[in-house]
Amino acid sequence: MAKKKVPAKKAAKRKRPARAKAKQVLMLVGGPWHVNEAAGEVVEELLRERGGRWRLTVTRDLDALAALPASQYAAVIIYTTGFRSDLTEGREKGLLDFVKGGGGLIGVHSAADSFRDSRPYVEMLNAEFLTHPHVHEFPVEIVDGDHYLTARMPDFTIPDEMYHLQNYDPARCTLLAETFWQGRRLPMAFVRRHGQGRVVYLANGHDLRAWRHPEFQRLLLRSLEWTQGAELDRKRTVRCGLLGYGPAFNMGKGHAEWINGTAGLKVVAACDIDAERMMAARQELPGVRTFTSLEAMLGMKGLDLVVNILPHNLHAETSLACLKAGKHVVSEKPFCITTDEATKMMRAAKRNKVMLSVFHNRRWDGDYLAIRDIVARGLLGRVYHIECFFGGYDRPRTWWRSDKTVSGGALYDWGAHFTDWVLRLADKKVTQVTGFFHKLLWHHVTNEDATRAIIRFEDGTVADLQQSSLAAVGKARWRVLGTLGGLETTDDQTIRVTSYASGVKFAGEVPAKERRGWAEYYRNIADHLLMGEPLAVTAEEARETIAVIETAERSAAEGRSLPLPKEVYP
Repeated sequence: MAKKKVPAKKAAKRKRPARAKAKQVLMLVGGPWHVNEAAGEVVEELLRERGGRWRLTVTRDLDALAALPASQYAAVIIYTTGFRSDLTEGREKGLLDFVKGGGGLIGVHSAADSFRDSRPYVEMLNAEFLTHPHVHEFPVEIVDGDHYLTARMPDFTIPDEMYHLQNYDPARCTLLAETFWQGRRLPMAFVRRHGQGRVVYLANGHDLRAWRHPEFQRLLLRSLEWTQGAELDRKRTVRCGLLGYGPAFNMGKGHAEWINGTAGLKVVAACDIDAERMMAARQELPGVRTFTSLEAMLGMKGLDLVVNILPHNLHAETSLACLKAGKHVVSEKPFCITTDEATKMMRAAKRNKVMLSVFHNRRWDGDYLAIRDIVARGLLGRVYHIECFFGGYDRPRTWWRSDKTVSGGALYDWGAHFTDWVLRLADKKVTQVTGFFHKLLWHHVTNEDATRAIIRFEDGTVADLQQSSLAAVGKARWRVLGTLGGLETTDDQTIRVTSYASGVKFAGEVPAKERRGWAEYYRNIADHLLMGEPLAVTAEEARETIAVIETAERSAAEGRSLPLPKEVYP
């Protein structure tokens, strides 16, 4: 039977919009002393995370430079060392013509120690290697935060080779970052124009510690975008409303301060059913508009984003209303109470093409950052056991956080932080959860007295998460074991590490890293909404946290281990 012909108009309606073609970037590597192809693998992974906007080709073939003008490449990354006289006439002309004609050039680290017999190349890069001290950790200071590359970026420290340059002319570039050495200022990042093209030089990048550093990665990715014409939109502001301004922990005021301290974000509204709290908001946030109903606040013109600071059991219903109204949503943790609620919010965000994220701010806590760094450096080998404990022997306070119908239960408060920490540290899919929930003594409240979730991951790693208000004898907050060592903490200031990674036993204390500040979360929100950068905390990750907590409670009730709901890993 012949298929029925679809009319032209209907066929046109069914046609999906064409997907933007990925831009091509060439990465030239080669020479001694540096990580070359390994750095290329890091860049390739970063670009994949950007959703296919860029396609990377890594090569050692210097003749690729001669072919650049006739190629489809939009930008070239040079990460070579040496080849002093290898920029032949054809290669030199190809590279210079490519940049002059509008192509992007990103020179990384030893690009300044490459092709040094070509003075046109050195002049275009505006940098030539002179010397460097031994690799060490040093600070990089952002000196121009009003540029696309460095918008909202903090100063940072990095273990690296500190390049000293010659033939660097500050009058021929815009300096973005620098460091200090024996009373001198040394450039660490700068940009310039060359003909119709744009040139970036990043002085960091000696080894994988630098290439995996989040701030260096951000500079590199932004460099690619800037070479293609991206500029900072200084006129655009994301206008935010606070839903809930209760007195507990001054969270309403806290969120407002973090938001208003972030370039590109501004609190313009607050909503709470308590009129006295709205009076407090007007006093603490001059100029803010206040409302006593969510519907009224959502009707405000110019509102872009709502931060949901209500009690846990209200998150899903009110966030859904905001999402359906076309507003971006940041939810305080926990995301919600059930996996189904999380899925409904995620679907609503997708339908309405708005952002949905959760304030898992403690990813930036100093002890957790230090533990992640210890694991990432390989000091513990392959991690196979993660153990967390929080609590003590304390009569719970009588308030809404102790009411299971409102809070969700004992594991939903601090437990949401710990669960998120564990999931990000293990970084594998969960295969089973076993829960143990006890209600034995504190009957004046409805939350559980003690909870335990044992989480098994697909690679065999096991995490044991314990929370209790019945623990008369405490234990380490963190205990992590790997094939080459282990770590343990008793507070949030010091990590005791034992490691055999070097072939001999090391035992010592590592201080917690300096807390980068919970405003780091909102910095990422601004970068996402204003510059299209990936979210640090996705709704998918937050749903996984809720699913683990919910499954642990179901497991305790049923007396058996359970998998997570199917929608968590579609």
